[in-house]
Amino acid sequence: MGDSIILSVSGGSDSIALSEILYNLSPILGLKLHIVYIDHHVRKNTYKEKELIKDYATSRNIPYSFLDIYPKDFTEKTLRDERYKALIKFSEELNFNKIALGHTLDDQIETIIMNFFKGYGMEGLCGIPVKRDKFIRPIIILSKSEVIEYCERKSLKYIDDFTNLLPITLRNRIRHQIVPFLKETIQQFPQSVISQSKILYIENDFLKNISLEYFNKLKGSNTMIEIEREDWNTMHDAIKIRVLKEVFKDFNEELSNEGIFYILKEVSEIKEGKTINIGNVEIYIYNKKIYVYKKERNEFLLILPIPGKINLPTGEVIEAKLLENKKTEFNFNNLWQAYFDYDKIKAKELIVRNWKEGDKIKPFGLGGKSKKVQDVFVDKKIPRWKRTVVPLVLYKDEILWIPGIIRSDIAKITNDTKTILHLSLKKEG
Repeated sequence: MGDSIILSVSGGSDSIALSEILYNLSPILGLKLHIVYIDHHVRKNTYKEKELIKDYATSRNIPYSFLDIYPKDFTEKTLRDERYKALIKFSEELNFNKIALGHTLDDQIETIIMNFFKGYGMEGLCGIPVKRDKFIRPIIILSKSEVIEYCERKSLKYIDDFTNLLPITLRNRIRHQIVPFLKETIQQFPQSVISQSKILYIENDFLKNISLEYFNKLKGSNTMIEIEREDWNTMHDAIKIRVLKEVFKDFNEELSNEGIFYILKEVSEIKEGKTINIGNVEIYIYNKKIYVYKKERNEFLLILPIPGKINLPTGEVIEAKLLENKKTEFNFNNLWQAYFDYDKIKAKELIVRNWKEGDKIKPFGLGGKSKKVQDVFVDKKIPRWKRTVVPLVLYKDEILWIPGIIRSDIAKITNDTKTILHLSLKKEG
């Protein structure tokens, strides 16, 4: 059995030709097809397209569905994004593994030109991918004229959207004004654009793989990236740009070309302890490292069983163990581990949460006196961004331990201690 394919059909020549080609191939390739028409509720006469699609699908015994979407605005990007979301959701409901779109060679050329004007870089000049995730574009190698010729030869009825003829969008202006001018002026056009996009696709794929490999090594959590400044300084700008794009993409934040150049310049000049702000993302340089993080407070409150372990949002693990006191020497200088007299605690669980304004701790060695956690952070030179993700381990309402920073004076081990509570924090895996 072959692929199960959702056919995104608008009723135009492109999508009807796509449907007919895959319909004819379905017995050979074992394809399972389902036609989907999406009504954006932009125009009033969509019933004509629905009737045409219904007649076409029924005559070929292809299942069909009409879906409605109500976009917040009618920009090309919003309509496309909402349409794709609806197609993905519907394909998941039917358990279909591919979604076929009727993009042609003309769409490809228009997109490349449009991306050039918008400054989308090498990736934009690669144009529309033949395949991305579930989406496939089987007729992207065919020109619009070839598609229309195919429809006429097969006597296929179609309704091309009249708004595609109006110079009301950038794409339409490129289609009806710029492309004809380029064809008339440049002998090699449009073959030169297609050849260039193929070369750029190969080069872009190479750079993308290098950048992703580096980015995946950096990725610590969904809200923070940590980069060695020495590594950053030896990295080529082409890789820096792509890494920055991946970081912002991972944070679900926009990064303009201007933002990229601003970051590159500022990071090379910025002094220790200073910050760069781009939207909701902050870049902080501290202790020979570059921290890139999203400025949002991810609240967490977790229960740490004794004994047991929990996973933190940062990708780290806190573990609690019970040890018999055999008068063993412990390394109390390692602040990523802490030891307490369990006989004085006798709790089945501890609380692990974020720092809150006003939190206080009784630091070890201060004779039970309290100190604001805020002041501890300042004394230990903990960056502002890191304070919101540092875990605090609490026994009842008392802060027992702040991993890597300080432990409290509570439940100190003595010669009479029988059972020791051992807490540790480490990276997962």
